[in-house]
Amino acid sequence: MSRITKKGQVTIPKEIRDKFDIKANDIGEFMVKENTIIFTVKKGTILDAHKIKTDRKIDFEKIRESMKENIAAEAAENL
Repeated sequence: MSRITKKGQVTIPKEIRDKFDIKANDIGEFMVKENTIIFTVKKGTILDAHKIKTDRKIDFEKIRESMKENIAAEAAENL
């Protein structure tokens, strides 16, 4: 049995995590069906969840280039 924290967090017991191979960064999803809460786990990361929720792929190359430009501009200002 797990206790719910003030923030609404619940610890999944180790026996259950081991049995279902639940690891850090797996994605948990809550659903309600007939007054019952159902919790399912999908393998993946938060980025995978973002893609599923938004149906958009994150362009890391574009983000890296933008960060390089911003860092270079900031460095030039500080010279």
